[in-house]
Amino acid sequence: MSAAAALTWVELRGLARRRWVLALGAGGLAAVALIAALAAAADSGVDRDDTIQAGGASLLLLGGLYAAVGLGSATLNREADSGHLGILAAAGTGRARLAGAAIAARVVALAALLTAWGVGLQLASLAIGRGADGPLAVHTLASAENMLFALLASALVSSVVGPVASGIVGVTLYVVAQAVVNLESAADQNLIGTAETGVRAAYLVLPRLVVSPMIFLLQAREEAGPAAPPLEINGTTVFVQASDASSVLWTLLWCAGIALVAVVGLRRRPLT
Repeated sequence: MSAAAALTWVELRGLARRRWVLALGAGGLAAVALIAALAAAADSGVDRDDTIQAGGASLLLLGGLYAAVGLGSATLNREADSGHLGILAAAGTGRARLAGAAIAARVVALAALLTAWGVGLQLASLAIGRGADGPLAVHTLASAENMLFALLASALVSSVVGPVASGIVGVTLYVVAQAVVNLESAADQNLIGTAETGVRAAYLVLPRLVVSPMIFLLQAREEAGPAAPPLEINGTTVFVQASDASSVLWTLLWCAGIALVAVVGLRRRPLT
């Protein structure tokens, strides 16, 4: 096992013992069971579909964002302040390797949580007679990319400030990335007038969240719940379009860039 893999494994084992991580994972699975029960009790097949898809989308958004920000906001600050990173650095471990291992472990932990919930939702769909839900599986992957962005954004700021401030900034950047997508959809529908040029420029440059086809259809029918509430501008409903492959790749590029800057950021942070 390489030194980087060993460091990542040690970090991951530590995360697996965190009570809040275990509680969040178990709570998400309990939410899956509740969603399945509500879907099974629905009056029609359409209601059953909407219940499990909207419920699953809400779980992936709220639970996923909590997990992403919770993991990312403490990536580099707590270990640095406690002296743990300083000891490892003094022993000869490079700062870039330390930061990379800390980030990688948290990405794996987030992926494990989202995978458990995603598989649970698919099993719930099978259990109530719906079969495997392809659109929900695609949405789970889209949510994973969005939460990766939130985690890395929080991790980046954690090289400078404490966990609370890092979490606030991470959520703020997530909201900004969602707003970029919403405004671009509004521009496509000619709802923002003279601001259209600026919106399109921001869309081309700034990070953007990935919108799955499933969430687009649910929002269009006002059935998405907390995951995608109805959006109006000047009294007109905005239909947020599903993302294409270029948006998926663009967001991944932003994630890679943020991770790189976070690693570089630890080099400039004092270690106690």
